Amino acid sequence: MDRVKTGIEGLDQLLFGGFLRGDAILVAGAPGSGKTSLGMQFLYNGITQYQEPGLFITFEEFPQRIYRDASNFGWDFRELEEQGKLKVLFTSPEVLQQDIVRDHGLVNEMIAEIGAVRVVVDSISHLHDSGQGPRGFREAVYGLVNALKRESLTSVLLRELREHEEIGSGPEEFVADGLILLTRKYVGGHHMRFLEVLKSRGSPHIAIPSLLSLGEGGIRVLPPFQEPFYRFEEAVSTGIPKLDDLLGGGIPYGSAYLVEIDADLHQDIFDAGFAKEALEAGDSFMRVAGQSDEKSRWRALMKAAGMEQMLQKGLDMGEVTLLWPGGKDDTSHHSLEALREEVGRVCGVASQRRLRIQADVSRLFSLLPPGEGYAAFSNLTALCRGVDAVVLGVVSPPTIPAEQLEKLRIAADGIIRLWTEGSYSYLQVVKTVNSARSPVYAINQVPRPPFIEIVRQ
Repeated sequence: MDRVKTGIEGLDQLLFGGFLRGDAILVAGAPGSGKTSLGMQFLYNGITQYQEPGLFITFEEFPQRIYRDASNFGWDFRELEEQGKLKVLFTSPEVLQQDIVRDHGLVNEMIAEIGAVRVVVDSISHLHDSGQGPRGFREAVYGLVNALKRESLTSVLLRELREHEEIGSGPEEFVADGLILLTRKYVGGHHMRFLEVLKSRGSPHIAIPSLLSLGEGGIRVLPPFQEPFYRFEEAVSTGIPKLDDLLGGGIPYGSAYLVEIDADLHQDIFDAGFAKEALEAGDSFMRVAGQSDEKSRWRALMKAAGMEQMLQKGLDMGEVTLLWPGGKDDTSHHSLEALREEVGRVCGVASQRRLRIQADVSRLFSLLPPGEGYAAFSNLTALCRGVDAVVLGVVSPPTIPAEQLEKLRIAADGIIRLWTEGSYSYLQVVKTVNSARSPVYAINQVPRPPFIEIVRQ
């Protein structure tokens, strides 16, 4: 897609690269939310970074005021005008309508003179206040947007929201190709600015409120997610390729990741894929704190994955270990010391092979005496880090005391959360070794490996 980059840090990330060329974007917000600054930066970056001249049309500020406000961010609009790369036009809504709609007025001459590619109109709220009435306002907005499109301009239309006014009902919101909402909220007793892309017609976007800061260089947008600082050269697959990508390649050897999963979701969606990847890679695999019918359950899972024979071969050769598969009646091995011994033994056997351990942490807590659950998980991760193994623990948060759950989260190198809200289920990566933090994605359970589909926005 041919995109027009805003050059604003974080915003282009939300827009998957920028606005579609020729689109009309409505930026709405209350006074002081940063609308005019965003518009000016869109033009300044276009000229200085992408060699795209621009036009700033204002109904409320004299050019001198625009020059002054821009200079506060280090942008010399006056010099850009002298270079023929920018035009700042102070006019009235009525004159603009008569001029640009008739296709041969002053505005059209300005556009042609500098070869304008971008335009900012500050603000179309004045069209509403010009006394034309609802029908006249609607026609004025349609006429303006169509005229800007006719000139092949990518336009940012600013709209001021009155107190308690909500977005979603004005004609400009329907005719615009994109809609960005700027808000201010109290956080810790201080006003903080936020930006949210509500609409981007014909283009993917991430609709999530993101922190907006105004500093010396202008606007910076900080989305509440983060791409991995680096991608792992060698990592263990979760069995879900799209999740591996969000994690930066998978789970690195020598680390322990925690999957927090609602009771409404079956953890088999993680169990089978993780084991399948271990067996195919030739790593040793250990399952800790299994169910009473663990072997038959695993055979059914691996049969669904087409790997029943490989599982049996691994069990026969000692490359697959199912720890505590005996159920409630088999309590002799349900102790912290027994866990240490068995994991230590497997680590010793696996010294010539990489080891992957999957633990049902909720069941681990239920099998061990009170207070030993966290100690068991901590010991498990310590032993595995010593042999460069990988631990993937699955936990249902309501089954663990709050204090213990928080300690688990601190001890884990990574956290993946899955939950159900309404009729749908969602996934988010919230902690990793390489500092990745993903947006929230919808998930869909499917009958074949990898058993889970991550629905990207």
